[in-house]
Amino acid sequence: MRKVVLFVAIALVLFVGCKKDPVVPGPSDPNGNTEKPEPEPEPEPEPEPDDPTVLQVKDGDDLAAILSEVPEGIKSLFLAEGTFVGPFTMVEGINVKGSGPNTVLTVEQGRVLEQIADFSVATTWSNLTITGGRLSSANGAGVYLRKNGILSGCNIHHNRAEGGSSQGGGVWAAEGSIVTGCTLHDNFAQNAGGGLYSKGLVKYCTIENNEAPDNVGGGAQIHGGSKADNNNGTMYNCIIRGNSSKNAGGLRLYGNTQVANLLVEGNTATGGGVSGILSNGVASILNCTIVKNYDAADAGNSSALYINQNGTIKNCLLYGNYSKSKDAGTARQMYVNHQYTWLMNNAVTAGGLKLHDSYDPNGNGRNKDLQTIPAGSIGIFKDYAGGNYHLDETASMLIDKGNASLFGFMVLDVGGAPRRFGTAPDIGAYEFPTPVPEGGFPVVLIGDSIFDRWDSDGTGHPEFFSEHNIMNSGVSGQTTDQMLERFDGSVLYYKPRKVVLEGGTNDLTRVQTWDSSFSVIANISEMATRAGKAGAAVLISSILPCNASATGELTPQELIISTNEKLKALAQTEGYTYIDFYSSLANEDGTFKDGYHSDGVHPNAEGYTVMEGILLDCLGK
Repeated sequence: MRKVVLFVAIALVLFVGCKKDPVVPGPSDPNGNTEKPEPEPEPEPEPEPDDPTVLQVKDGDDLAAILSEVPEGIKSLFLAEGTFVGPFTMVEGINVKGSGPNTVLTVEQGRVLEQIADFSVATTWSNLTITGGRLSSANGAGVYLRKNGILSGCNIHHNRAEGGSSQGGGVWAAEGSIVTGCTLHDNFAQNAGGGLYSKGLVKYCTIENNEAPDNVGGGAQIHGGSKADNNNGTMYNCIIRGNSSKNAGGLRLYGNTQVANLLVEGNTATGGGVSGILSNGVASILNCTIVKNYDAADAGNSSALYINQNGTIKNCLLYGNYSKSKDAGTARQMYVNHQYTWLMNNAVTAGGLKLHDSYDPNGNGRNKDLQTIPAGSIGIFKDYAGGNYHLDETASMLIDKGNASLFGFMVLDVGGAPRRFGTAPDIGAYEFPTPVPEGGFPVVLIGDSIFDRWDSDGTGHPEFFSEHNIMNSGVSGQTTDQMLERFDGSVLYYKPRKVVLEGGTNDLTRVQTWDSSFSVIANISEMATRAGKAGAAVLISSILPCNASATGELTPQELIISTNEKLKALAQTEGYTYIDFYSSLANEDGTFKDGYHSDGVHPNAEGYTVMEGILLDCLGK
């Protein structure tokens, strides 16, 4: 009897669940796996001139004066191409967006851009070039960030913080700050963090050719607090190369930190110190590729990775690091100077691992599954001489040989490809690519835990995806901001013919404001645009109902209802297909129908059965 009831329910759902509109695909973009962790942001079109919340700033306008007294009702400044001379002060809640690399912020003397107080509202400066800052005995010559200050897609170069204690030549960033998708090059800090000194979150950045001559962290210093978390003392999916300092030529870690998916290449220690990464704290270092770093001292035999306190080193690949006195085949690659450091599934050139005398490699399994690489085995890389450190198919000692316990944010590798697991992740910063079938995958889904649980044993139906050749790229806990950040690698990498976009529950339940709703629409719209340009048909999912409680003036239920109306309008306007899961799973008050959910937010097996019928109808299957 139960099967009959479900069949009738599904039949009714199929009648109302799918709104199809013609889609005109754009030009194909066959691959998302670029060498850089995130592509350079394209110049964005100017906002509509009648948008009352956006102020257009033209070349020659006094930007500093505008920021000192922003007109009422303005939420964003859009800067045309040109050079604007500061110094500039960030204003809370006023986002500033440039037209790309030819929108330049500079200063005649002093710091270019400063946030003078912590913000309660996240405020972003993006798509800008920031250059020419010069300070003496102060930090952050280019940019000084504090809590909820965000730099995105900026080119930060030729800034100098001089003087014995100066830190962060390009950027100095406090806890609660974010630096994402930026390139920091040719910056200088006398003491630490030639390109960057951060206590916050750094991701998808390229940090190269920076200098901290007197001390540590030629490329960057990450400074953690009493406890590392995913927002502070954290760096992931970054390239750190060609930097120099007396010690820690590439990266210095201090305090409680966590770093993952880093390529640390060709950095130099000028004073006989550590050439790649130096940790002076409790560090978690995962899936890093550390290659070709150089100790320039006459008698140098320093490590490319040096652990001075306890921590966890997992899935790291160290190869080809050398010194003035020892070539890559005989030089030390990693040195562990603490007896309680956990080493798991790392790969090091033969003879390149040095353990402190007090270290017990067998104690509680602290040194597990070490892969030894014979010297001269450059064939493990696609093109070692040319700087392509993607794994070759012959690298059997690295592929699927990593430890499976990873940070939740490790969705993509440093090259932008999906961090697939198979039996286990690969060792190093690059995942060996799973072949994409000729013509791509028929359907790729991206979403949050609603989709992530759909193909999980016990909750969802894994067989549904295998039977219908659907790739599921859902990741639990993500907002639409995070989905957009990984979209190219998690979706376009698979060359999909159809893309299904789902998300918004986490956005709307965590921050129950209309701004959250607007953000969901903007992010879904951007993902849809990228999918269309790559030649894929676009299907936009409704947000599912939920039983979450209100924490402010708005309820999650009314936000979801309103946002779904906007998503449906977006689909109709742009010619996408709208998938209406909501109507079949929601009560009139916007809560989840009994019998179709497991916890008031996620569908149960019966709920997923209903969704499968709707999805297949929308896909034309």
